[in-house]
Amino acid sequence: MMATENTVLITKPWARNLVAVAAGLGMFLAALDIAVNVALPTMTDDLDADLQSIQWVIVAFIATRASLVMGAGSFADRFGLRPVYIFGAASYLVAMFCIAFSPNLETVVGFRVLQALGTGCLYAVSPAIAAGVFPSHRRGLSMGFTAGSQALGMLAGTVGAGLLVGWLGWEWVFLGRIPFAVIAIVLAFFFLERRRAMSAPGSSKGSAFDVSGAVTLVAGLLCLIIGLRLGRSIGWTSPAVLILLPLAPLFLGTFWRVERTAHWPVLPGYLLRLRGFTISSLSMFLAHFGVFVIWFIFPFYMADSLERGPLTLGLMLATMAFLNTGFSGTGGWLCDRVGTLPVGFTGLLVMACGLFYMGFLNTGSSLVEIALRIGIVGTGLGLFQSAAYSLMMGSVPSERFGTAGAALSLSQACGTVLAVAVMGGVFGWRGDHHLAGLAGSSEAEGVAFIKAFKDVFLIGSSIGLLSALVFLVGGWRQSRAPQSTASD
Repeated sequence: MMATENTVLITKPWARNLVAVAAGLGMFLAALDIAVNVALPTMTDDLDADLQSIQWVIVAFIATRASLVMGAGSFADRFGLRPVYIFGAASYLVAMFCIAFSPNLETVVGFRVLQALGTGCLYAVSPAIAAGVFPSHRRGLSMGFTAGSQALGMLAGTVGAGLLVGWLGWEWVFLGRIPFAVIAIVLAFFFLERRRAMSAPGSSKGSAFDVSGAVTLVAGLLCLIIGLRLGRSIGWTSPAVLILLPLAPLFLGTFWRVERTAHWPVLPGYLLRLRGFTISSLSMFLAHFGVFVIWFIFPFYMADSLERGPLTLGLMLATMAFLNTGFSGTGGWLCDRVGTLPVGFTGLLVMACGLFYMGFLNTGSSLVEIALRIGIVGTGLGLFQSAAYSLMMGSVPSERFGTAGAALSLSQACGTVLAVAVMGGVFGWRGDHHLAGLAGSSEAEGVAFIKAFKDVFLIGSSIGLLSALVFLVGGWRQSRAPQSTASD
């Protein structure tokens, strides 16, 4: 079988394994950023910031990563996975030093943008590298390894951040990642395959990168993400929000028109006609839209309703990440044997049941009950993510593996951003509604919180079920449709 452009031709098992480790390290490094959430309170004090301004450490990162990842994936497909991986890891490494030694919040936010550029590159190319290392009949296992590496990064970030912040200070949340970034660069430099830039269809010399498409997509996504974040924090009728949100569809509409004539588009139209591409992207978006309530509402339940400290919260989130890691690998192994459809659907169903089960937590719930329920969510998410990556990489041509990995990363980011904006608003609205009905009660605020907590988790569970339905119906139609011409 003739190898395609993005297939890694490695015959020696040890060298192939090192390439797989490089791919896993890319996902691991990208996912470690969950640690910043643990460090935010300490950073707020040390940088003399307030609650609203410190949130830009997160907002700037998410907005930049989401807006740049598609361009990074397309660039990697056009010019090679290796240079984009090395550039991403090097940018990440430099950002770690600069953030740790930043004298003020403004500098931290600026270098967080650089880190987001590196993270976007790693998120785009790492799944593509893993998909190209092993043959197609083991793609599920390689994608399970990829998803598991991401979950392992979240686990390490959750557990390690609390220890580092407590012992050494918030700067070590960033400095502690430097050895992993160095190892990733060394592995990529010596073991990732070099190849020539691809020629775009219809061009004898190959066309330049689609700058116009990349710029309009970045502008549209930045306006959308920052507009949603500002709407949640300063109000939906503020001038900045009223300017940014209407600009988002204008830029995205321009992007769509530009892509129709580009020689090497950031997002080729034919990918949107591949059912596996659309199913995996849409279900990934919905899954993270539903599950992200854990990350920004569950901590307040632990702190306010149960009066538990950061260590207990970290252990609960680590339970979820640990099971996510283990079942990502299991899910990938199962995908190779029973197919992506049953694994992905089962995973989403389990995740939705876990969210539903969490909605019935109250002030009397024990840590064992909480760990069991959040563990169910992690189990389902792990199974689903391995199936989603496997479906995506099995549906697209190998010369567009970078674009495919970027699309899944963008789906995750958009799901989390929309969850914060929408579910956060719903939580506040339901809390006020329940509080009004409990006026006069000495424990009104606590009861209203628990009721609103239940409401948003039931909504999250419903969104998880919708994602399962999308995956089931779309996957069933995919299996009945003629096989795509994607190269292995």
